[in-house]
Amino acid sequence: MPAPVIDGYVQPGLEPVYETFKNLWGDIEVGASLAVYRNGELVIDLWGGFTDRGCSHPWHPDTLVNVYSTSKGITAIALACLVEDGLLDYHAPMTEYWPEFGAEQKFDITVADALSHRTGLYTFQPAIETKALYDWQVATFNIASQSPAWPPRDGFGYHAITWGFIAGEIVRRIKGETLGAYIRERITGPLKADVHLGLEDSEISRCADLIGPNHARKILTKRERGDSTSDRLRSNDPILTPFKDVCSTEWRKAEIPASNIHATAKGVATCFNAFLNNGLTSKSVVASATRELTRGETDMTLGRKIRRSRGGFILNCGDCYCGPNAGAYGHSGTGGSVGFADPANNIAFTYVMNQLDSDGPRRYSNLVNSLYQAIENETQT
Repeated sequence: MPAPVIDGYVQPGLEPVYETFKNLWGDIEVGASLAVYRNGELVIDLWGGFTDRGCSHPWHPDTLVNVYSTSKGITAIALACLVEDGLLDYHAPMTEYWPEFGAEQKFDITVADALSHRTGLYTFQPAIETKALYDWQVATFNIASQSPAWPPRDGFGYHAITWGFIAGEIVRRIKGETLGAYIRERITGPLKADVHLGLEDSEISRCADLIGPNHARKILTKRERGDSTSDRLRSNDPILTPFKDVCSTEWRKAEIPASNIHATAKGVATCFNAFLNNGLTSKSVVASATRELTRGETDMTLGRKIRRSRGGFILNCGDCYCGPNAGAYGHSGTGGSVGFADPANNIAFTYVMNQLDSDGPRRYSNLVNSLYQAIENETQT
């Protein structure tokens, strides 16, 4: 790999985070960006490396990359905005907004149940192919027609892709527009945040190519990855290849709210900072959206313990975000991206990249730990 150029800004005192970011290229990093707000101020805005596997195109400050399930954090913010505007109630049954959802005895499932992955609609039944993800009506009809895989609220399991169609259909029924349009109108437009659900043709040239873990310079063993041996529910979700599927024009232009937001790190961090500091909703709505419902039980899809909120956020649970505050909330994505807010320290943090890692938290955990160590050192001097 050619020597990567690392560019951007780090507030004095936080230089160790810059060093940690730069050192990622001694491992598997190809291209990435990192942004951190603290007390409402952008204190770190870094980018570097390359947008392609051949390392021939440099990463720019406006390079977009698919952030996979970090998309769910932005979607959760959008739904909280509906609550703020009096258009959505987490306690209400889903059928109040989407009547067809009540088929197969699902009429008592609430919005909070759906957003906290407790509906039992964790995968597509029957199975669908990737191209069906680009047809909103096909995907949502599949979900509404299903019987739950378990009694709702008796457990929870990660709804990797179906969650986004459920959330997006709530918005479509309430607002009469797509979730991507609503995010632009209510969040990213006013904030001038470079975050997109459904790209325009003119924006596609800014996208970085994703690189699968099998093409990383270092491939972790199962022991190094810490693969769980816990029983997991079998998923019928389409298998999405990072380059063939997720870098296709069809994927980039579609709206798959759980998985295909394209953004810069600064763009995502800007959204979390605004939500954290009540620039989008009131304190009471933030508190409601981040209230824990799953109590750290084992996720039946992922096979590990996790904490989820009624509004769709993951709550800090050690291997999700690191950092010292149990009240941190946000979402991580396949391969290593993450966006979160830490209310105790008034921090909004986002890291995105194009080289996927089979141990997702490995790189961002180093960055998070470096940030909090620098803050601790700062308070001791």
